[in-house]
Amino acid sequence: MQFRSHRYQTQYPIQLSTPAGLQQCRITDINNTGARILGHCTLRRGDKVKFKVLNDEISAVVCWCSQESAGILFRPQISSNQVDMLRYRRDRAHNQLRGSVGFGYAQM
Repeated sequence: MQFRSHRYQTQYPIQLSTPAGLQQCRITDINNTGARILGHCTLRRGDKVKFKVLNDEISAVVCWCSQESAGILFRPQISSNQVDMLRYRRDRAHNQLRGSVGFGYAQM
């Protein structure tokens, strides 16, 4: 069994660019290495997908999929600031260390 680092819960809407075209999805959990997306998925394992967060284009590979959700691995991994943006954690000051508690979406 392989250990997966903690994923943060979110409901971030994205427009996913897939080999079959554009799809409206939501990211439901995320960390630096990957995420779970929810939506009407026509994805297959191994598909390369992309989406934008602000001005950053994020690339990923589908590692599993079902009828309504899929798991993706980011290639390359995304930064901690991008994870915080996708979690709606905008209260984090740039000089705070990762994992320090702010007044917004503090994780226990």
